Amino acid sequence: MAAFRLGLDFGVDALELDVHFSRDGRLAIMHDPLLARTTNQPGLVVDYSMAELQGFDAAARFFGKAYGPQPIPVLEEVLELLAAEPNRKVILQLEIKLRADGSRYEGIEAEIIRLLAEYGMIERTIILSFDFPTLRTIAGLEPRLQRCALIGRAYLAGIGKAGPTAVADDIAALAVEYVGVREDNLSQPLYDALRGRGLRIGAWTVNELPRMLELKQLGVDFITSDRPDLLQELGGR
Repeated sequence: MAAFRLGLDFGVDALELDVHFSRDGRLAIMHDPLLARTTNQPGLVVDYSMAELQGFDAAARFFGKAYGPQPIPVLEEVLELLAAEPNRKVILQLEIKLRADGSRYEGIEAEIIRLLAEYGMIERTIILSFDFPTLRTIAGLEPRLQRCALIGRAYLAGIGKAGPTAVADDIAALAVEYVGVREDNLSQPLYDALRGRGLRIGAWTVNELPRMLELKQLGVDFITSDRPDLLQELGGR
């Protein structure tokens, strides 16, 4: 939670996070389905209850100790943080992750929508996913939610071989509002093709100031970064 609070202190206009189901069906905020890379525990997120997960240190692998141990957050904590500042209207970019074997968590979309509705966050949330069936499920359950299709090397190594036009057509067929492209894959031809389909375009994850400047000049709609301090230097958030 320290990172989310610090982001708000920097004046960001959006927070991005990833969710997995815990064993008891809570929405744990964690990038990987496996715990070992960032915490002090082995196993899968879904192997543990949320109470157990919150006993683990999500900052165990970080060198800086300024903020001390950090429990794995549950989605409600971030929703409460954003609800506490209604005048700022900070956007939540929520990525729905897959299991370690690449399968979907059954019912995760409905649980996300239930919580977003409870906290009045439907119209302040963009749902992100690399998994296109997940995005279609979201559209069917809650049409008011904006969606963002994420594309990276694996996707572009497939359909991307056919060229930017094929990629743009494929994404446009999802009827999503946004597309998020891995920053080193976002070329001028791909940008032009996506923009030509009326898509809003973001780039991830950008932590170097020169590349941020290039993308700003290109005209992207958002930049996902671990360095909001650098984005401030560009006059962005």
